[in-house]
Amino acid sequence: RATMTAGGVDDAEVAAAHRESIEAEKAMVDALRKDGTFERVRKALIARCVADGGVRAKVAELVDASETLRQRGAAGAKFEELVDRLREEVEKDVMVTFADKAWELMTDERGEVGGMIAEAVQKRLGER
Repeated sequence: RATMTAGGVDDAEVAAAHRESIEAEKAMVDALRKDGTFERVRKALIARCVADGGVRAKVAELVDASETLRQRGAAGAKFEELVDRLREEVEKDVMVTFADKAWELMTDERGEVGGMIAEAVQKRLGER
């Protein structure tokens, strides 16, 4: 027995369409992974984020403001210990900055990375 939504649409039809959409997305992602698009996008994202002046400035700002580096005895600490403490202190903020920039790059279809993604998806859609 079919149930209808308030708009008169069959719930089973809506659920089936949703499942089909999810399967299509999974197939697209799998195809992009297999053809190397994900790896190319990953490399481009890392290169662009590392080269970005805003990301570099934020990392420099975080390091400059570091409590770890200002602590008494920091100059005499072992390098590995100092790096570990600094990483623990700033890692979350660095990752947020990096992720924000990566998202900006991926969602700009006119930019290199976003364009690469949009082009690969359009190509795949055209192959259907």
